[in-house]
Amino acid sequence: MEPEEFKKILAGYSVTTATPFTQDLSKIDTDGIVKNIEFLLNHRVPLLIPNGNTGEFYSLSEHEWFEVLQATIDATGNETTIMSGVGHSTKTAISQIEKARSLAIPAVMIMYPQHVFVSEEGILDYYRAILEQSDGMNIVLYKKGPLLSDAVLQKLMKYENLVGVKYAFGRIVDFARTVQELGPSIIWSCGSAERFAPFFWLAGARAFTSGLGNFAPTITASMYSALDKGDYSKAMEIQKMITPLEYLREGRDKANNVPVVKRALDHIGMVGGKCRPPIHQLSDDEQNAIVNCIQSWNL
Repeated sequence: MEPEEFKKILAGYSVTTATPFTQDLSKIDTDGIVKNIEFLLNHRVPLLIPNGNTGEFYSLSEHEWFEVLQATIDATGNETTIMSGVGHSTKTAISQIEKARSLAIPAVMIMYPQHVFVSEEGILDYYRAILEQSDGMNIVLYKKGPLLSDAVLQKLMKYENLVGVKYAFGRIVDFARTVQELGPSIIWSCGSAERFAPFFWLAGARAFTSGLGNFAPTITASMYSALDKGDYSKAMEIQKMITPLEYLREGRDKANNVPVVKRALDHIGMVGGKCRPPIHQLSDDEQNAIVNCIQSWNL
């Protein structure tokens, strides 16, 4: 898919899909993936992102990463677009990109590097190596830390296959400055989902990613529709409604993020299940609080 064509899809909303595991957490529950994806297809979600943080990317082996991607492809057919998360070492990321290319996936999102020793110069070299060796693949960068700075982004903007940035670190005013300085040639996406999407939209984002959309895709779609129409009153009504649940996701220093999504999936009859360590299991009180938060959402 040509970059400009993919940008039209990226300029919208997307759902970063959860990864269900078997009860003992030893394997991927591919049947669960299929069931969840079919639910999202029924709600016409335009872009799915398997193997992201909501999908517990860093808990997956290389084989499991491929298994998740293949199950997602099998479930979607040609009904929607897929952009897979990739990452780890440079060699691994490039290998994953080539595997995605072989499966006709049009785009990948490079996960923010998790490394004990990392610098701005080093992260620039990391992204350069991947971009240079993935010609023809649409690339989205995931800003989840300070080292993917404006200075680094400026140097990467020359690559034609860089189509967007998922921005999920720092203040909204920092994001606004980034957009003002680097311009709209790529798609800027709010990586902090629906609760922050109205503010990021005013600052220059034209897309947002969602974990909540796994179990409440109608709400995700309504938020995007309101923003696209400039109906900020409606957008803020939605923002107010979902905020109590988002506070729960921020529990335990934000470590509740994925477990809350999975519990909500289970509640509506989809497949969530447990998270793999080092993510914890929710307490009974936390699980009950989640159900209470979404009871009035008409899911």
